[in-house]
Amino acid sequence: MFAIDEKPYTEILRGRAVRKVSPKRRHGVLQYTLARLLSDASANFGTVATEWRFTMPGEPRRTTLVPDVAFVAHDRLRPLSDEDREQPPFAPEIAIEIRSPGDRTRTINEKIGIYLRHGSLSVLDVDPLERSMTCHDASGVRTLREGDIFTLPLLPKLRIDVRALFASADLPGQEGAPGTAR
Repeated sequence: MFAIDEKPYTEILRGRAVRKVSPKRRHGVLQYTLARLLSDASANFGTVATEWRFTMPGEPRRTTLVPDVAFVAHDRLRPLSDEDREQPPFAPEIAIEIRSPGDRTRTINEKIGIYLRHGSLSVLDVDPLERSMTCHDASGVRTLREGDIFTLPLLPKLRIDVRALFASADLPGQEGAPGTAR
């Protein structure tokens, strides 16, 4: 069995250990960019962190997930003990998963469902290969592509230009159109 708090992290998905894929440069740049955008938009309203572990009580088997980027409002964290703030017993309001080449769609979809059942208001599935971002929330599912701007009522200052997001991870002169070697 893998140690869950050693890199690369292992998530526990309904009692089953699922090792996260070790991120590469593009993944890391997207993770940093999204965390910065969320942090700038949330000001003093909440906490933004990368690789933050959350426990999902009430699942049939033990489940802990580690989103690439997470946002939790301070109002939800304040009543928790110091220990529970480190690994909250709920899903973040915003969970962002950035796909890696080895990620299985079935696993990503299972995690999205768990996040939504346990308190996430919005789950973003970011696909660097397709240069798309799919948002899952109470209003349904919508996929945004280059040319689209993502906004979220929870954080009115948040604006993610999908083209600029993926351009942030391109090397100068790369322009990373779909199908370009990455």
